[in-house]
Amino acid sequence: IYGDYHYGYPFYFLSAAAVLPVRLIHGARFTDFTGLNLLLLRQLISVLPMLVACAWMVYLMTGFRKWWESAGLLVLLVSVRGIARNNIQWWHPDALSVLAVVLTLFFLNRDRLRFGRNFYFAAVACGIAAGIKLAGVFFFLAVGGYLAAGLARKALHLRHALLSGVLFILVMAGSLVLTNPVVY
Repeated sequence: IYGDYHYGYPFYFLSAAAVLPVRLIHGARFTDFTGLNLLLLRQLISVLPMLVACAWMVYLMTGFRKWWESAGLLVLLVSVRGIARNNIQWWHPDALSVLAVVLTLFFLNRDRLRFGRNFYFAAVACGIAAGIKLAGVFFFLAVGGYLAAGLARKALHLRHALLSGVLFILVMAGSLVLTNPVVY
């Protein structure tokens, strides 16, 4: 019903799922409950994914080894004006984009220069980030640097690095196309 899907399927699918209970309870009259719908959309699409992304970043940085350090960093992250203000005020895909970016970082970190399935999970997350708000396209330097680090540490040979880079791009492009209908 929205008719403008340039933020990709993840944003609109999750948005529809967020207001589905209102739709199921009130049927065609669910549009009469704008306040409730917007509350659900803001909380479940803007706030919750950003909190999850911030918590995941804290995990990447601290490993949750010291609870007070982790809690302090989480409070610092969620109190940044752009995070606190923007995600409370409106329904927007920024939080989902940030979550996809954080997932890309998480999977690259988890891969530890093995260039296995986590490397390609990072490509999927990167493609989703690109499909939502183009944030994933900025990873070309990070992935190039990651491949260069693999070469420098002798974790892979030049041919394997080229193949891994091309496969990363193909997986990323595939997930971008699947999650954003505007591209095709």
